Amino acid sequence: MLNKFLSSEKKLYINDRHEEADTDKEDRRKLYDKRILPLLKENDYAVFGDPIDNFLWDYYKNLGLARINSENIFYAPDYLNYPSLTKAVLNNDSLINKIKQKKISQLVPYIESYDSQFLAQKINSRVIREASFLDWINNKSNYRQVIKNIGFPCISGLTVSSLDDTKRAFRFLKEQGFKEIILKRERSVAGFGDFILNTEKELEERVKKSFSDSKSLLLEGFIPDVEFTSNVQYWVEAKKIIPVLISDQILAKDRVSYQGSIFPSRLNRSLRLLEKIRSLSLDFCNYLQKQKCYGFVGIDYIITKEKKIYSTEANVRFNASTFNALIADCLFKSSDDIFWKSFSINNCFLSFEDMFNSFSDILITEKGQSGIFPIGVDLLQLLGEGQFMVVGKNFKEINILEKKFKKKIQNEK
Repeated sequence: MLNKFLSSEKKLYINDRHEEADTDKEDRRKLYDKRILPLLKENDYAVFGDPIDNFLWDYYKNLGLARINSENIFYAPDYLNYPSLTKAVLNNDSLINKIKQKKISQLVPYIESYDSQFLAQKINSRVIREASFLDWINNKSNYRQVIKNIGFPCISGLTVSSLDDTKRAFRFLKEQGFKEIILKRERSVAGFGDFILNTEKELEERVKKSFSDSKSLLLEGFIPDVEFTSNVQYWVEAKKIIPVLISDQILAKDRVSYQGSIFPSRLNRSLRLLEKIRSLSLDFCNYLQKQKCYGFVGIDYIITKEKKIYSTEANVRFNASTFNALIADCLFKSSDDIFWKSFSINNCFLSFEDMFNSFSDILITEKGQSGIFPIGVDLLQLLGEGQFMVVGKNFKEINILEKKFKKKIQNEK
């Protein structure tokens, strides 16, 4: 499915989430590098941290997925000693030489970072966009400036670089009528660097606890009457902009942390809102196109109960729901006719083989079938953590399947 967007040249995938900013405090084992595995074809190459679970691999192959040849897979077994998988590869001359022998044309990373760009140079390959521009545009303050210039409606906010400035910005936003203020890292992933605050005391404590290493940070007024949040994804090329999907985001109880996605979006119920968001999104994609910044981009929006639209950030890289959307396209003839939801589970310490044997009645075992599909289960047996998607013919069916799956997990504990 990735070949729909990428050239037919030899491609090396390194799906290294830890190349994204603000993942340095995460458990190094939470690499999530194999979310790309189901999408890989016979002619693809990939680098992973740990070996693939052969039972899982056979499960994918029986569905016509994960067709990559075993000789096209490289491993960096000491990746836990480095901040990222990419860094581990860069420090392994023997591995780099093995990769160079394959004459890879294009490196496809999770995000084009300085390290992934350097790796591409070392293996005589290329990436499709420059790390320096991605580092700039994925900064929330820079994104705010760009969309203001384009004409997006923008939430009131200020970028600050000292505690005193932070307090002044907090008071300014309070005076504008915001009851709550959201404090953000300028680069973060899945809402990990975002905090909703009520008082100046909370602000000072949070800055000292979580932002002591930050040169600058962002304060925005928190929009309280949000009806839903959507993520709009496109693939940008030099002469084309291709829609990928529009899904809605599922947020945790803290109202900022990403928990999963659901498709189709509630935007489909309002043609006016849908057309407005498509128009805004294409304006931003046109801006990226002019900057020669090609590849996947996901733009996050909030839609209020009064039907106001605001964009909170853009992720110019693979997005978490990118994998779900592309896998759904592989599993079903027309992904527009299905419903799906992504979610995570915890405290389920099973191998995937054991899970399959106990849950075979609810897991997807043939194309076009409703059920549960494993997106990332590398840490299932070790940490009890797994990432899945549930697919069905309507929202009622996927809710029933998800509840049934989670109930079976509870019974396994």
